[in-house]
Amino acid sequence: MTAKPVAKDGAKPQGKRSEARSRGRELALQLLYSFEQNKFVDDGMLLPDDATDGLDTESVEFARALQSGFAKERPAVDSAVDKRLENWTIHRLAVADRAILRLGAYEILYCADTPAKVAINEYIELAKRYGSEAKTPKLVNAVLDKIAKEHRAGDVKAK
Repeated sequence: MTAKPVAKDGAKPQGKRSEARSRGRELALQLLYSFEQNKFVDDGMLLPDDATDGLDTESVEFARALQSGFAKERPAVDSAVDKRLENWTIHRLAVADRAILRLGAYEILYCADTPAKVAINEYIELAKRYGSEAKTPKLVNAVLDKIAKEHRAGDVKAK
């Protein structure tokens, strides 16, 4: 058995599928942000044509699947997020923070092929890059962890 190569920072390199999904999540975040700014209407123009330049087909398809899946389940996803926010409502959050939480919740609730821990970590990373405040990653972690513990208890262990 051969060991997988380790990156300079000590992290194991991701496989092609997980890299494509990570890129897809980032694109989905852009799609969802545009979708909300467009008053939840997908007119086929949510992203400029050049937004997908350099992205592989798998990433783009995954992003579109996340965005369209969320669009179908928006009331349930918003309710799931809203119930886990303390002293806030989903509509009081910054648009980017709301989009990150919505996508993370959607993926935990409706994408059984994504382990909950993976989804939580991916959206924490997106929150670090695109969140409105330094506290956004902690908020994303807390809310998505609560959703995962209730809906995917086998994927996440209670502390």
